[in-house]
Amino acid sequence: MTSTSQTPRTFAAWVSSLSARGHSVLAASHAVPIQLWLRTPDGTVLHFLARGTRITLRQYAAADLTSLVLRSECDCEEHRTAGAGSRTVLTPGAAASAEVVFDGAAELGWTGIEAGLLDVPTAAGLFEEMAAELAGGLRATA
Repeated sequence: MTSTSQTPRTFAAWVSSLSARGHSVLAASHAVPIQLWLRTPDGTVLHFLARGTRITLRQYAAADLTSLVLRSECDCEEHRTAGAGSRTVLTPGAAASAEVVFDGAAELGWTGIEAGLLDVPTAAGLFEEMAAELAGGLRATA
């Protein structure tokens, strides 16, 4: 893991540091439980998810993202001309091109929802380690 002096203490600081490194942080990202959707500088997509006793980092091709148009329930003319919102999502059927998994049950004896309770410094450190593994071409599934 990275040292605590360099590790962001808040989710906002972490997202800001990732943005400063050229990553686009997508809107579906959130702090509790930690989930990050990133578009890397080379256009690939990373999804970091901490749930249950596992943490996963998956990589997708840039073409695997699409926009889903969100409309109001009524879909009346007034709301259509006001402009519909959109959400960036994975294309249906998209499969990860690479994956790294940290199995907290096997590694640390986690038994329930510990991954979902990770603090930002711990998650940021694990993300860096898993991203390095992913970049090294390792595929770990537990």
